[in-house]
Amino acid sequence: MALAQHLVVNASCKDGKSFYYSSSINIAVAVAIDGGLITPCSSGCRQVGFVFVISEVERAGGEGSLKQLQPHGYNSGTFTLSNLGMLGVDRFDAILPPGQGAIRAVGASKPTVVADADGFFSV
Repeated sequence: MALAQHLVVNASCKDGKSFYYSSSINIAVAVAIDGGLITPCSSGCRQVGFVFVISEVERAGGEGSLKQLQPHGYNSGTFTLSNLGMLGVDRFDAILPPGQGAIRAVGASKPTVVADADGFFSV
């Protein structure tokens, strides 16, 4: 929904001067493979719900499916999610795939000690 409401996040710069605003929302997820990274994507996300998008990306990102993935299945994303949080990484810089306008790096949360308004410590 956010990508549909904020078209500039779903746009990309094609020639270093002009922007291309995609009419479709294709969410890709960064997946590590031997020797690199691939971004299988779920196309047409404007018309479907989040749970469907995630299940489609997980299906496309399965080890057997990655070997059969055609170029359109990994280079048609308009927005990418990169999640190293599941590996315990709390911050990192995600690298934007060519042809896309934005990527979201998701890191792990970690307990942090803070003082509350009364001066007591809490996590």
